[in-house]
Amino acid sequence: MTALDTRYYYTVAASLVAFLYIFLYVSPWLSRRLSARYRQMTYQKQLDWDTRTTSTFHSFLVGPLSLYIVLADTALSEDPVWNDSFAAKHCIALTVGYTIADVVALTVYFRYIGDTVFLLHHAGTLYAFIYVVSYGTLPYFAVFRLFCELSTPFVNNRWFLDALNYPRMSKVFVGNGLLMTGSFFLVRIAVIPIYWYKVYTVVGTEPYHRLGVGPQFCWISVCIVLDILNVIWFRKMLRGAQKLLKKDDKKDAKDLNKNIERDQPQDQLAQTHNVNGEMHKTE
Repeated sequence: MTALDTRYYYTVAASLVAFLYIFLYVSPWLSRRLSARYRQMTYQKQLDWDTRTTSTFHSFLVGPLSLYIVLADTALSEDPVWNDSFAAKHCIALTVGYTIADVVALTVYFRYIGDTVFLLHHAGTLYAFIYVVSYGTLPYFAVFRLFCELSTPFVNNRWFLDALNYPRMSKVFVGNGLLMTGSFFLVRIAVIPIYWYKVYTVVGTEPYHRLGVGPQFCWISVCIVLDILNVIWFRKMLRGAQKLLKKDDKKDAKDLNKNIERDQPQDQLAQTHNVNGEMHKTE
């Protein structure tokens, strides 16, 4: 293990302050002016809204940046365990600052929006990412995990649409659901084999052994748990999409039956003729 490196703590601190400011001031100020529905919400729901707005800001910043770093930084890809990538570590430091800000928000307002499971999730994230920021270990693998944030805006937007009382079968709701499911698959599920192949190429090498047992265990175990959770969440998304499609099919069938029933009397009238003063139906 290398010596403690505090160069990126300034980025962590700046990120922490910035995201707390967004949560406490920017989101409430903008939301009150842009959404009449927000002004009518309970205090608890407004807090939930503001945390998701902050999360969306973070994903807009970190998602594209991390993807660019993974694709463009060849030196980082060639030395994924110990490369001292300025961009990668600053990107990770931004996420550490955001995560601490979210922990502060969830803790201070725990009676309204507190979630023990989510706090444990954040604790695991901080434990893993602080290793990267403080000791420079595994920057490639940490940044690789971050571009999964590209699916977060669609996940949050589903909650926003629900809070704004959009019908579940509206085009906006269904369209966002499809984008959410598709993006989640691309950045969290489809990349699993790519990620673990890269892990396979590193395990057993000299840089890997330099990590020590603690970081090795933390890295592998946390990633296994994250991938299992992502698969579980994706299955739930698929089930939700299937329910929406079934409802849509039933609605189409119901509309078709209504049209048939509405048109049927006219068809029957057209198919009758008068014979000897009596109405006869033509089959």
